[in-house]
Amino acid sequence: MCFVLPTTTEQRTGMNRELLTHIRADQLDGSIFDASCHAVTVGPVTVEFRTSAEPPSSTAELYISRQLVGGCTVNAAHPSGKFGGSVGKLKAEVDLTLDVPGGKLDYKLTVCAPIIGGTSKSGTLGL
Repeated sequence: MCFVLPTTTEQRTGMNRELLTHIRADQLDGSIFDASCHAVTVGPVTVEFRTSAEPPSSTAELYISRQLVGGCTVNAAHPSGKFGGSVGKLKAEVDLTLDVPGGKLDYKLTVCAPIIGGTSKSGTLGL
């Protein structure tokens, strides 16, 4: 089987490069480095965190068996939150506390499964 690949980005994607000509390509803002992503996994349960130093905030999403079951955003106005959910017989809950002066996010993930029981994992993420 033979095929020819398009030679330009516009040909490959069908995207028009002329839509934002008023913005220079080298015009990135340093704030793109103020956010980071982290994930904590216990068996089939994963919490994904997106933290930002400016403004200080964090968003967390809880997945059980790759299904989104809950989420929460904490910031200076609302520095703590708790959320959870279940898929089948698996249950999970996340506690978040944002320490704005300390520039950190404390979390606790609790997971419970029938017969096996439960476990918790705690930690701290920098903003």
